[in-house]
Amino acid sequence: MIIVVVVFVILSILQVPKLSINPGFDDYIPENTGNRAYLNRLDSIFGGNEKILLILKNDEGVLNPQSFERLRILADKLKKQKGIEHTFSLHDVIEISQEDGFTNIDPLVSEIPVGQKALDSLKQKIVANEMARRLISADFSATAILLTKAVDAGDDSVISAIEQVIEETPGEDEIHIGGLAYIRNSVKSYIRKDLVTLLPGALLLMIVMLYLFFREWKGVVLPFIVVVLSIVFSFGLMALLGWEISIVTVLLPVMLIAIANDYGIHLINLYQEKMAHGKFTRVKDIAYSVHRELRQPIVITGLTTIGGMLGLLSHQMAPAAQLGVLASFGIGLALLLSLYFIPALLTFYKKPKTTHLLLTERNGFLYKVLRLFAWWVNHYPRTVVASFIFVAIISIGGIFLLKVDTNIEGYFGKNTEIRESIDLTNEKFGGSQYVSVLFSGNVLSPELLQRMEGYTREIEELPQAGNILSPVTFFKELSKGIFLPGEPEYGTLPRSEAEAAQYLEMASLAGFDDQAAQLIDYNNENARILVSLTDGSNQTGKEMLKALGEITNGDPMLNCIAGPGLSKIQIADMVIKGQISSLVLALFIIFVLLSFIFRSTSAGIKGSLPLLVATLFLFGLMGFLGISLDIVTALLSSVMIGVGVDYTIHFLWRYRTEYAVSNDIKEAVSVTLVTAGRGIIFNAVSVILGFAVLIFSGFSPLRFFGVLVVVSIFSCLISALLLVPAIVTLTKPKFLEPKQNRRP
Repeated sequence: MIIVVVVFVILSILQVPKLSINPGFDDYIPENTGNRAYLNRLDSIFGGNEKILLILKNDEGVLNPQSFERLRILADKLKKQKGIEHTFSLHDVIEISQEDGFTNIDPLVSEIPVGQKALDSLKQKIVANEMARRLISADFSATAILLTKAVDAGDDSVISAIEQVIEETPGEDEIHIGGLAYIRNSVKSYIRKDLVTLLPGALLLMIVMLYLFFREWKGVVLPFIVVVLSIVFSFGLMALLGWEISIVTVLLPVMLIAIANDYGIHLINLYQEKMAHGKFTRVKDIAYSVHRELRQPIVITGLTTIGGMLGLLSHQMAPAAQLGVLASFGIGLALLLSLYFIPALLTFYKKPKTTHLLLTERNGFLYKVLRLFAWWVNHYPRTVVASFIFVAIISIGGIFLLKVDTNIEGYFGKNTEIRESIDLTNEKFGGSQYVSVLFSGNVLSPELLQRMEGYTREIEELPQAGNILSPVTFFKELSKGIFLPGEPEYGTLPRSEAEAAQYLEMASLAGFDDQAAQLIDYNNENARILVSLTDGSNQTGKEMLKALGEITNGDPMLNCIAGPGLSKIQIADMVIKGQISSLVLALFIIFVLLSFIFRSTSAGIKGSLPLLVATLFLFGLMGFLGISLDIVTALLSSVMIGVGVDYTIHFLWRYRTEYAVSNDIKEAVSVTLVTAGRGIIFNAVSVILGFAVLIFSGFSPLRFFGVLVVVSIFSCLISALLLVPAIVTLTKPKFLEPKQNRRP
């Protein structure tokens, strides 16, 4: 057995170096559906769609010679970086005019004047130019270089190149980077930090907890070995299947630390109980007895936990389904190792001179609490059940307040550098998440251009719209190089397709074909309006998508409305559907397993009720506290059901044994609570402490997940120690009676 385990571990370790991190969120969406399919279409037409902002900030104002020169140097260097398709800054904004029959194309800002009057005049000129306004904040304290990331460029390589350019170009201005590519790169960095800090932290906490529980090192070492092996196996399996680490799968090691030691805890608990009673003279006999008595309940609880985790398979989000598979295999291995590896290793230990069953002494706190629970259940079972029903009804009201938000911008703490960049981008530059309104067909026709002019005016009135980049703006600016001020055509749209083509040719000769290509493709078959979202919230995205749909409704040339900023809306829909389906599937699996295990559908119903009450309480509390469902907290119900059902099973299993001995319900409840209740509490505390390390995560959703798991597991624990015994006391279920006593 030991040799097999060693070989197995070595093979898993060899796979781990193949793992990689994927911080992207578009990959959560199926390849050819919804917004992701539209994004692929946009990429094939216009190339890179993602924008990165390099922001220079100076509280005294960026319109000074030093900042302007630094902006120029930065832009020149960034143009040469691999992975950046286009750059656009104040240096690239042109001023077009017509003089003596010639078209003059000059930089809008060639230099920064010294005098205040001249500086004020420059500010007015910048404000009057639509292209320039989107590159400088209204208070002139910040200016930006707008970068377009190549489709095939990696986030880390592009951001690394930008940071290198910043380092090579020092100055007094603050520099911030904004955009989804920078956010994803930060997510990747945070994932690494979480794995490096949370995993050792959770393991250390587990060691301390196990020692406090059992007060002997075998009670620490044996479950610890099981947990480490299950983690190594799960990560090795992830690498073997070619899956990547995401913000969701960061939960995997913490989840296994919290859950995989549960079976070992019950084994060591019973081992100490039998050692204290002194009925056995040899450790080998104790180990065999422990294995024989707990084999069935451990297998059952392991299967039900796996069943709960497999509820995640109903999620459309690939990482959630992957987590369900990996956690199930890891828990399955922990189950096998606990049943066979731990008892085998126990036989190598000598029988101790003193026992360590300390926490259930009659003067111990835990013993008193469990005796109090038994007294409540035996004397007031109806009151106990009514109390839980009352809590469930109140919780239903909170569920109606529950919201869904998959905004990646909210994943970072307020005082972090990445959050400062996000807030600065949203506040000063109208946001970095863009939406494209794509039109296809004869896009140079005056009819479409006029419609786009109307759409642009309506979009400008939307509170969710930040910056707007439209072909209409581009054409109007180009007309100033052909017509004189005062002429009817000055600052207007082309009157014919030929005139529109002439405008584009003039833009190309002036060296601005790259900017034009972001709005109209080279074949003049596709054009788009680019709109930035003022923030990354789901509500803003939904309102924008709805408004754009209403504005362009019925346009025969409308192709699609899409953008990286809208992926979160599709993910939010997947979160809702996945939450409902995974909850239903997990409860169904638990119902079927409990019905099969106890040979009674009544067992399936009674065993599932505490989980349903705990689920209502959890989501009701989230609604009342304003905690949103997101890609991480959507996994809560499956984890809670998979883990929480163990406590009910351990109670019912031990109760059936005690009832067969005493044939007295009250006595059986009391004995079960003060014996199996100890292991149940240890089990729950180990899960709670294991997940509690998530409060130190760099991601807000993981921190919320850690807090909510504590709440949910505690509610499952209280349900198992109060609600389940009360239901048993009131209903006297036949499936818990000895076979010879069961009523027909």
